[in-house]
Formats: sequence, structure tokens, C-alpha cells
Amino acid sequence: MGQQLILSDDLKFVLKLRCPVCRAAPLFKPHSITVVDECAGCGAKLGGHDIGDGASVFLIFLFGFLLIPMAWAFERAFHPPLWVHPVLWGSVALGLIILLLPRIKAYIILLEWRHKK
Repeated sequence: MGQQLILSDDLKFVLKLRCPVCRAAPLFKPHSITVVDECAGCGAKLGGHDIGDGASVFLIFLFGFLLIPMAWAFERAFHPPLWVHPVLWGSVALGLIILLLPRIKAYIILLEWRHKK
């Protein structure tokens, strides 16, 4: 039961993109995925978190396992012109990056904060 509660709280955190300490102030600077230096709500020092390329690498693996088979199945089913693939799958990939990258980065920061590096 306790593990399920933690997962639920983590999911809420990732969807709202808030400070991992107070869960009230924004985690990222406006219109970017750069972490704020200090939380505006609780004063927690958040700028020291360096997750490197962790979120990007996760997305690369996710795209490799999801988008490539989907593109192949789409090609086998519909035989579209060649130009359709970069337009369609480029748009899908860009949309997924915009949607998932900040959330994955926020989750990695939450895990770092929880386990205190």
C-alpha cells in the first residue's frame, strides 16, 4: 500500500513539474527545461542537480523501441510515399519530446532529491 502511495505522489509531481521539496513552486525556468537555481516557495537549492543526458538517453531508447517498429508497420500496411515518413514520424517524435522530456527530467531530479545523491 505504501509503495502505491509513493508512485501516485510521484506521478502527480511529474505531471505538475513542481519543486520536489514543497511541490508548489515551478521546477523549471519559464519556457525552458532549465532547473531554477532556488525554489521560489521553500528556498531549496535546486540548481545543483546535474542529470546530464539521462532524460535524453531514456527518450532515445524509448523512440528506438516504439517509433521504429511503428514506422515499419506503417510502411508495411499503407506503403506511403517516402516523404510521408520524415514528416509523420518527425512530428510524432517532436511531440513526444516536448511532452516527455521535461517530465522525465523532473522525475530524475525527484529521485536525486529523495536519495540525496
